[in-house]
Parts: sequence; structure tokens; C-alpha cells
Amino acid sequence: MNTRRNPLKYLIVLLALALMLSVVPAAMAAGSFQAVVAVDSMKVYSAEAPYSFLGTLPKGTEVTVEAYSGSAALISSNGKRGVVQVTDLTAASADSEQSEESTVETAPVDVVALRTTRIYRKASTSSRYATVKAGTEMKLLAVKGACAKVSRNGQVGYAVYSHLGTAEQIEETPAPQQTPEASVTPQTTPQPETSPDSDIQTGKADVVANTACRVFARPSTFSESVTVQKGTAMTLLAIKGEWALVERNGTVGYTGVSSLSKTSGGSSQSVSSRNPFSSGSNEYTIFAFLTGEMGLNRAAAMGIMANIKYESAYKPDINGDSGTSYGICQWHAGRKTNLISWCQNNNLDYTTLDGQLRFLQYELPTRYSQVYNYVRQVENTAEGAYDAAYYFCFNFEAPAARTSQSTARANYAKNTLFPMK
Repeated sequence: MNTRRNPLKYLIVLLALALMLSVVPAAMAAGSFQAVVAVDSMKVYSAEAPYSFLGTLPKGTEVTVEAYSGSAALISSNGKRGVVQVTDLTAASADSEQSEESTVETAPVDVVALRTTRIYRKASTSSRYATVKAGTEMKLLAVKGACAKVSRNGQVGYAVYSHLGTAEQIEETPAPQQTPEASVTPQTTPQPETSPDSDIQTGKADVVANTACRVFARPSTFSESVTVQKGTAMTLLAIKGEWALVERNGTVGYTGVSSLSKTSGGSSQSVSSRNPFSSGSNEYTIFAFLTGEMGLNRAAAMGIMANIKYESAYKPDINGDSGTSYGICQWHAGRKTNLISWCQNNNLDYTTLDGQLRFLQYELPTRYSQVYNYVRQVENTAEGAYDAAYYFCFNFEAPAARTSQSTARANYAKNTLFPMK
């Protein structure tokens, strides 16, 4: 199995630090417990250097959670250990009627609000809530992913787990008037926009949505989401690859980096310079969608874009094969019919770039899951771009002269697109 740079290395580091320092006592489960994979394909990484990618576990697989902290969980399965995202798991229960909200119960632990936050009546941001100030004391009762079950003055509610901590931590929290680029993680975390290859970058900044976009509960386009309109103000908390962790009205979520712009003195500028194409071009929109909405790395995006270049030159309204193929991917015959029907059923215009990109987002995981899983796991390198382009062409586009076309597109992705700055 090929290995690659570990995109969850920061999770492993967080887990290791928590195990050694126990900064927030309630963050660590008291003893091991059984859990079940809750997503279609859960990525697993080695628990020791060099933190290589081990593979995936399918939905429904039962594992043992040995420890967890924040976003990382140390698991074991069939005698092997690895690190995964907590939000990819749900606790197993012998009682089939047990509420999902009681996933990980802990002994009550004293915590405080690290910032002004909301306490929801139910484990849902759509439920009624009360706002509490930084320093408000409460008891932490349970943790599930990003959600914390708390009690205050005898009342039980739910809060964003990352908004809670110890009294000592609140003293270390930077003042609100700090500059947007100040780091919120001590010593080792780079600032935003340092290196495109950095595993995680943090630093609070005021941003706005530069287009209508979706904010997901997890860094996955299959998780629950809400749509925010262009111009919506948010706070950027961190950047991980092409995903941005943002906050709005006390609720945190994930959206594409390319969908955000910083605000400064009434003007705005792109949060990320990772999109190398001209703003407003079809190429820019496609790359932003692939890396933002679909969560693909740069190499995978360039591999798909090489195919779109060869199929349609990035034009959504182009016909081919005597009118039997259509669009950026030249969907042919029955697939063209599927494109039209799906867009009509979802109130989208199949002749537009937006409609076709959203159909691609639907079609890949549902009808071409092997292709989808392959491109999601390629290395974020020039060779990864080559592999993604070749595999996508050979198995998704399947043109005439399949081998030579796959090779030509792979070389274009590797030598022309991926090196673009």
C-alpha cells in the first residue's frame, strides 16, 4: 500500500500532547470502549512516526477506542492500532435505544467557557439556546465529536466542545483586540498562508464568503451542512489543506478555503493563494469547487481538471459525439440523460457550470465510488496529479484510445497544471 504525507498529523500531535499533559481531563475517555465507523470510508493513520496512511475501514466496522482527545482518536482493530478522526465514529451500545447524544459519558468535570458561547437546549444548533460569557463555570458531562454535554445551575445543555476548557486556559486566551494573524496555538503552529503544504495553519481572522457556499459539520461533503450567502461574515479559525474551519454566531463548521476572503479596512482579499487560475474564469471556479466543496487535495483536483481540459476546454455548454455527449465531462448517452434528470430534480440548470459540478459531486461517490476513493487518496504531489488524471481518464471518462489518452492527460496534470503558482 502506498503511503503519503499524513493530512491528520496535527491530530496525532494533539492526541499525543493530551496523553502526556492531560490539559483538559474530561477530554480523555476513562478506559477503552467500543465504537462503530459512522462514515462510508474512514481513513486510518499510523500511531507512530512517520504517521503514514494505513488504509480505510468501511462503515459499520466495530473498533476499540483506546483514547481520544479533541478531534483525534486512538483505535485498535484486529490487533492493529491507528489514529482516526473522532467525528468518523459513533459509540457502540448494547442498548439499541440508547440516545446518540450519550456516546461518551464521563465523570463530571469542572470547566469554564473559554469565550462567549451558546448553551443549546438540545444537541442541535437549531434548538433554543442561552448565551454565556467567557469564564462561566459549568460541569462537563459527556463529549461526542465537537459537541459537549454540560450542566449549569442544575440545567443540562449542549455546547461546542472547543469553547470549553480550564480556568488556567482562559488566562492564556489572547485578547480580542489582537491582530488577526496572531497564532492561537502556542509556539509550533504556523500562521495562515505560510506554506501551501503545511498540515494545519491557525490564526483568527475576519472573513466573508466570496460566493454562496456550504458550511459542513465535518470536513466532509457528506456531513450535514447549511448554505450561507455571499458576503456572510465569519471568523476563520484554522486552515487544513483546502478546508477552512470557520465560526459564525457561536457555531463552528468547515467550508472551502477558496470560498472565503479576508476583510480589512472595508476591502477584502482572498484567504488563500492556492487557486492558481484567473479569478472569475471557469478554471478558477472548477478548482475552487473540487478543493473546497469536494475536499480534494491539489493533486487530485489537477488530475480531474486535466481531463476536463481535454474533454471540453472547461466549457459547460459544449456538445460532442454528434450531440450525444454534453458538458465539462462530456457525459455521454445515458449519463447525459442522468445529468439532465438529476439537475432538474434538484432545481439546477444542467447547462451551467454550477449544475454540472454538483452533478459530478453526486455522481462520483454514488456511481463511481472506486474512482472517487482513488482520487481522494492520491499523494499531494506531481506524481499524485499524474495518478489521479490517469485513473480518472481510464475509469471515469473512458475515451477512445483509452491508454494513450490517459497517459497524455496524466502528463498534462503533472507537468503543466500541478506546478502552476
